[in-house]
Amino acid sequence: MAPRKVHHMDLQVVVSINKEVVSITNEPHEISQPDSDALATLLGDVESRATNQDFEEAVPEKASLLVFRIASGQHFKAGNKRTALVAGLTFLRKNGYAFDMRRPEWVNVVDKAGVAAADLDDLANVLKYIVKKTPTERKGWDNALKQVVETNRRFLRDVGLQR
Repeated sequence: MAPRKVHHMDLQVVVSINKEVVSITNEPHEISQPDSDALATLLGDVESRATNQDFEEAVPEKASLLVFRIASGQHFKAGNKRTALVAGLTFLRKNGYAFDMRRPEWVNVVDKAGVAAADLDDLANVLKYIVKKTPTERKGWDNALKQVVETNRRFLRDVGLQR
């Protein structure tokens, strides 16, 4: 049996996620070219992370890095932590994992990562504790993104309005 392949996000998907989450709270969707370049590098780092691990170990580790670096990187004018939450959940779902991004311990650690009060290990420990596997779904990224945003629209609006 061939090893399972991890599905990675590209820059367009992450930019689309930010556009979706900030539209919920009527905030501007803006990203500079240097920030776009930094995001592309981040995504390359996620893709090259944990390549020597099996699928079940690699996906949560890659998701942790993705969420941490988006939340702490401040690449967009608004909605960085919400973008990190949705990107993480979308990445996990695309790779066949169930995950509730509304869990208070998860929201708390992502919020802390966004203000340098939590590190990658803190975030990874919480993620690994609450992530669950499901049968792998091979939906397109657009469908996965729309499902994540629609399912969590109210939550994302409320989180955005608290900032």
